[in-house]
Amino acid sequence: VEQSAFSPSNMVPGIEASPDKMLQGRLFSYHDTHLHRLGTNYLQLPVNCPYATRVANYQKAGPQSIIRSTGAPNYFPNSFNGPQPSTRYALNSCRVSGDVTRHDTKHDDNFTQPGVFWRNVLNESERTRLINNMGGHLRQAHPSIQTRVVQNYSQCDPQLGERLLKALSKLT
Repeated sequence: VEQSAFSPSNMVPGIEASPDKMLQGRLFSYHDTHLHRLGTNYLQLPVNCPYATRVANYQKAGPQSIIRSTGAPNYFPNSFNGPQPSTRYALNSCRVSGDVTRHDTKHDDNFTQPGVFWRNVLNESERTRLINNMGGHLRQAHPSIQTRVVQNYSQCDPQLGERLLKALSKLT
């Protein structure tokens, strides 16, 4: 079948790949090849779909999409109850030159660098253009999303959040 997409990364839950370099390379390259050859939705094709389950990921729309899109955004995390990562089959770590494991980024500092960029890199006209651009795109978003975006940018710099809020109130 031309649409078949076999991959060494398709493993029974609880089974993990060894640190073998050839296998590690194939874990990446097979998936990459399938994306190029069959498109991002190749796991939705009946011949590749997991038995007695449904694919729950953020790859939707585009060529060969079989599952109907719910209209929710295709990024994680989002405010519309998209698929959640499962901790049921957490990966083990192994010794390489340190521990190799998944890293939860929800506690990372995502606000200092954009704040420094806003205060120290942009001049006033660049700040105004940035606010107008962001406000113009954000005005079509759901009000709860607008509120969260303003709160996030306020954590970067209070002035950035205030100016974005003003721009949104003028545009909506």
